[in-house]
Amino acid sequence: MKRCYIAQAEDKISTVAYPLILEQLTENGKLIEPVLVIFNSDNANFSWYSRMLSNSFPTATVIGETSNELYSSKGVARIGISVMAVTSGISVTSGALFNVSRFPQRSADSIRAALDGIPRENTVCLEFNASVGNCEELVMDTFREVMEETDIPVCGCTAAPADNPDRQSAVSLNGIAYMDACVFVMIHNENGIVKVVKENIFRPTEHFFTSTDVDCDERRVYEFDHKSAAGVVASAMQIPEDELMINAFFHPVGRNEDGDLNIIAVKNVEEDKSMSFFSRIYNQTRVMLLDPIEPVEDVWADTARSVHEAIPKPSFSFVINCFSRIQYFTEMGKMLEYNDSLTRDYGNYIGASGHGEQFQYKHINQTMLVLAFE
Repeated sequence: MKRCYIAQAEDKISTVAYPLILEQLTENGKLIEPVLVIFNSDNANFSWYSRMLSNSFPTATVIGETSNELYSSKGVARIGISVMAVTSGISVTSGALFNVSRFPQRSADSIRAALDGIPRENTVCLEFNASVGNCEELVMDTFREVMEETDIPVCGCTAAPADNPDRQSAVSLNGIAYMDACVFVMIHNENGIVKVVKENIFRPTEHFFTSTDVDCDERRVYEFDHKSAAGVVASAMQIPEDELMINAFFHPVGRNEDGDLNIIAVKNVEEDKSMSFFSRIYNQTRVMLLDPIEPVEDVWADTARSVHEAIPKPSFSFVINCFSRIQYFTEMGKMLEYNDSLTRDYGNYIGASGHGEQFQYKHINQTMLVLAFE
């Protein structure tokens, strides 16, 4: 029996899509018996899929989130559901943080309980946040408080509304869906190591700014270097301020932390010439303007080499992407090529497309994370 099964179905009608999923998770006429099920789906049917997967696989830990795009070794879809089911070679524990928009720390004991039941080596913590109340930094602070000395990597994704921007994102654990929570699973690989690699498609420029007037909770910068944020950034890009937003995807800002580039995406240019972002910039933080790296295929190849140095042939992988990256690859006509490269380089996999990524207690944007299992 295979160790990992991938299933994907593209249909807006859940009662059509779900039987197709079960067909792909059947071996010799019987449903497989996974240890872990990870899924992504559209918003409209998310709660139903969550319950059905938990009912179909009652002995498995079932964790999922809404995703802007469904992509896997089975292909690319905009609606429906994608599923990864791992049947052997892993052990898992899981938990949830509640009321993450305000007090995720109150649920920190669930992290401690999950840690108590899992080995520390060759283990990764995968978490999914609902997109609510700029919660990610609070959630990461909670994981840091409990896990910083464990050497277990923490990585995850902010769930995104998939089929309708007016819908609220959701996450789920074992059949129950939540809209103000973070669900997580500790995955111990019994057959080898777990490798987590981060990829970005941007490089630093010579333009640096220091934030001098900020609202951290609102993720808003009023001034860089004591001047209007929009004016400073537009001047560096040599464009009019009214063209700043349309160029923002190609020129986010970044923090260099211990040699590691963490990307902060622009959310909006406000009427008062302040700028809002998808992650926090603290007061007196030095950031740099970024440019895209071309050709992007070279970046994909570099990431694959980093993974293959540790795991020449991954058994299975989970991939996290910022929705803006997926949108960029789609608009450039590269999404199918990108998905082919993921399938070629990381084996059986599914991917999530969300509104932010979390890695090593930081909330970042416009980034890919690969969790590869030996």
